[in-house]
Amino acid sequence: MRGEGPTDDSTHVLVTGADATAADAGVPPSSNVLGVTYETAAEAWLGEFQTGPERAAVVSVGEHSRAAAATTPDTGASAATDIAAAAMGAVETVSEVEDVAGVGVLVNDYVSTWDGETTVYVDDFSVLLGETSTETAFRFAHALTSCAAANDAHVVAGLDTADQPAHVAATFSELFDDVCEA
Repeated sequence: MRGEGPTDDSTHVLVTGADATAADAGVPPSSNVLGVTYETAAEAWLGEFQTGPERAAVVSVGEHSRAAAATTPDTGASAATDIAAAAMGAVETVSEVEDVAGVGVLVNDYVSTWDGETTVYVDDFSVLLGETSTETAFRFAHALTSCAAANDAHVVAGLDTADQPAHVAATFSELFDDVCEA
């Protein structure tokens, strides 16, 4: 059902278009939500999930993550032991956009530890594409969707295609069950 928007059976949804973000998918939050934010401030992202999910956390990546780190302790390697107990508002920081491995480890820690349905929201892959190669960004997206699938989690991601060649959206689309235009 590519191009028709998310369905109830969608495991992974990609939203494409100019200024597209994961929020444009219109997918309701599950009992656990994890954000991977490249452009959105952690506090703003968490503010969107004040009601609904049992647990919400965010991995704040890049320049804006430094502000989150100043107000929120970076739990680093001990995060895995505290994740199951974390209720609302945990913020993890990864200061460099290029550190896809660090982001991947944190996402894996959350989705493999939380019980119940989990949705991972990626605000916009285009920031990652601007800082790394298309191949690195694609491999990260593939690892993310594979990790989520292995843990019965869902991925909802945005891809702002305004400054991307057409083949980039087509390549990323291969990793998702549904692709919708914002």
